[in-house]
Amino acid sequence: MEATKEQLLSGLRKHLIAVRKTIVNSREVITAQKEKAESETFRIRSDDLGVHSNRLYYLSQRIEELTFLNKTPYFIKCELVYESSPEIVTVYFATFNLSEEAIYSWVAPISSIRFENLGDVAYTLPSGEKKMAQLLSKEKFTIIDQKILSYTRETLNALWEVIYREPFTQRKSGFALPEIVAQMEKAQDQIIRAHHKGSLVISGPAGSGKTTLAFHRIAFLMQSIDTSSLFYRGSVIVFVQDSATKEYFSEILPDLGIKGVCITTFWEWAFEILNISGHEFTFRFGDNDEERDAYEYEKLKLLRKGLKCVFGRRSFVALKSLYAQHLSPAALKTFDRQKAHGVLDRFDLTFLLLAFFEKFGVPKERYIKSALAYSLILVDEFQNYLPEQLILLKRCLSTDTKSILYVGDMAQQINVGTIRTWDDIGENITGDKHVELGRVYRSTRQILSYIRDLGYAISVPSSSKDGPMVEEQILHTQEEQVHYIQKTFNAAADPTVGIIARRAEYLEPFRLHFQNDPRVHVLTMAESQGVEFDTVFIVGIDGHSFRNGRISDNIDEHEEEKKRIQKDLLYVALTRAMTRLYVLGAIKLSEYQP
Repeated sequence: MEATKEQLLSGLRKHLIAVRKTIVNSREVITAQKEKAESETFRIRSDDLGVHSNRLYYLSQRIEELTFLNKTPYFIKCELVYESSPEIVTVYFATFNLSEEAIYSWVAPISSIRFENLGDVAYTLPSGEKKMAQLLSKEKFTIIDQKILSYTRETLNALWEVIYREPFTQRKSGFALPEIVAQMEKAQDQIIRAHHKGSLVISGPAGSGKTTLAFHRIAFLMQSIDTSSLFYRGSVIVFVQDSATKEYFSEILPDLGIKGVCITTFWEWAFEILNISGHEFTFRFGDNDEERDAYEYEKLKLLRKGLKCVFGRRSFVALKSLYAQHLSPAALKTFDRQKAHGVLDRFDLTFLLLAFFEKFGVPKERYIKSALAYSLILVDEFQNYLPEQLILLKRCLSTDTKSILYVGDMAQQINVGTIRTWDDIGENITGDKHVELGRVYRSTRQILSYIRDLGYAISVPSSSKDGPMVEEQILHTQEEQVHYIQKTFNAAADPTVGIIARRAEYLEPFRLHFQNDPRVHVLTMAESQGVEFDTVFIVGIDGHSFRNGRISDNIDEHEEEKKRIQKDLLYVALTRAMTRLYVLGAIKLSEYQP
């Protein structure tokens, strides 16, 4: 007789109690082993310290895994019968394994069956042996902090039915990467498990899940039996756009079991290799956009001509030897001011790195942490890098893997001189090496309609969630805008808030006013790329917001590039909002005619 929904739910709850008991007991045993090993450290011979340290690391990591499993023990249950035996086998899948309870990690070969239809299935063991079975049933769960939020079931006799679902009143603010492991589609799982060697591109517009997919790819390579020896801790590096993204990724990656991964920005990495101290990084230098544009384009011309500086430990001296010969008098004056401020921009660092590599070759161990060469490099928002920068990163890849993961969207370039085609960096990206994800519409129908009406090629799916209308407010000063934001958002409706403007200097009053509110994130349009917020306030909109200044070497190519970048910047800002969007300034975007 088929069990009732109440019986199934009761059985799940009893099983969770038993599993948690096993988890707690295992954690106590391993904790005792770790404490004993730590107490014996001083007696370990020097020759055995490496093995001892690895054991301590393993025990610490296993304690963290069991702590995670105690909150979320598993997310799928499968019943199957192997062709070699009539016995029904029950297996569970989770973020980490617990063999005592037949719980397998999501990276285990058998876990691929969770994406298959009921009936005949197969998977391949690391030894090459192929296992054939019949999948009889699947049950899916959402269990967070020991609480059952949803439970669905499929059998050979019945399609998916809901056994239990706790009602959701709003999107969970704590949504994180481990939950996505349970929701991965079969095609995404195949991408994650693709061959480890060579380059792989994951592209797609904002909200498509490309970065999430890339992190699962890293987690799989570092945890899979087949590849963990190649992609070991200390040999994997992730390049992000800014410090805020670095902090965010550093918090969520451990939940996928990713440890020992260096997460950094390109400029921090360059400062370390070049041994630069006492200076800071700025993306663009100058007193206004016209000066910044002209200064950037002059440096870009030198770079594209293949001109180089001579490496020296004094960065500004090395740069001056190049710039003094080729920059205009106006640009040299700007450089002197830049030197006085002690800041280096992306072109300066690229010239210095090129000089360093030419003199010393690929950086050795004292420059690259714990590795002579990286087994895997992930470049997030790759479209914001100069081709020369990406080529430098490729030189630091291990010859065993040559594995580099490009994540981004070539159509969202927001900086001058960045990569335009894969030929720019000598990459041959074939079909199976380029994964293009579609748009996942997390924004409301009203926000998507507003963006479309501004002239962007964006569709508004009928399935888009409903929400409040986009509000445009004429507010001329920063003080008026700060006051409006303060009175408009509230903690209940706005768990995350983004305040976004084109220029960093415009945001200072907003940073000062909201500096003690963890819900509020103040960013430039460029910095906001890749993140989303429940509510977004775009501030400082006026008739000059997206107008290009004229530069000294004003050619059509540069003008067209700047126009495209300005349009892409605004698109990035608009698409950061998921539920509410406010546009504040001296004009309304819906009425603006540039």
